[in-house]
Amino acid sequence: MAAAVKNSEKQEDKIAWWQLLRRIRTVRRNHRLRKIQHNDAKLLLQLQQISDDSLTNIETLPTTLSEALPSDDDREDRAKEDDGDGANNQHAIVVTECTGTFNMIGCNKAWENLCGYTESEIIGKDSSILQGPDTNYIGLHDAVQRLFEEEKPVRCITTNYRKDGSKFKNLLTLGPIRDTKGTMTHCVALLKDIGK
Repeated sequence: MAAAVKNSEKQEDKIAWWQLLRRIRTVRRNHRLRKIQHNDAKLLLQLQQISDDSLTNIETLPTTLSEALPSDDDREDRAKEDDGDGANNQHAIVVTECTGTFNMIGCNKAWENLCGYTESEIIGKDSSILQGPDTNYIGLHDAVQRLFEEEKPVRCITTNYRKDGSKFKNLLTLGPIRDTKGTMTHCVALLKDIGK
C-alpha cells in the first residue's frame, strides 16, 4: 500500500513538473511573439513616416482569384487603365491554397522579379522555398493564425530568401480570397521589399 502511494506521488510530481515546463515554454513563446510584434510595429511606423505611398494598402488587397491573378487579357486592360504609372503591377503577389501546406498556385511578374522564381517553378510548392535561418517563423505563424481566425488581412515583417540565396526583409500582407459564396478558398500574399 505504501509503495502504491509513493508511486502515485511520483506520478503527480512528474505531471506537475511537466505542466510547469509547459507553462514556462508558453510564457517564453508569448514573450518572443510580443517582442516581434513590438519590433514590427516600430518598423511599420518608421516605414509610414518615410513614405505612405510605398506601403501596401490593405484596402486594395485582391479579394478574388481574378483580381489577384488576372488573365493576360485583364492585364492588358489594367495596363491601359493604369495611365502608365504602373500602380497595378508594383506589388509582388502570390496566391496559395488555404489548406494543408499552403501550396502556391500562381504569382505575378513583380513576385517573380522580387523572388527570382518563375511561376512554373512555384506551382504546387509551399512557401518554405522562400524561408531560411533569418525568417520570422513565429511572426508568420501568428499572422496565419490571425488570418484564419479573423478572416481579414494581416501584416507581418519577415526575412525571405530569393532563388539565388540572397535575403531580403519584407512587409508581408496576407489576405483571404473568397469564392462567390463568400467562403475563403485561397490566401493572397503581397510582398513589399523593405531592405536588408
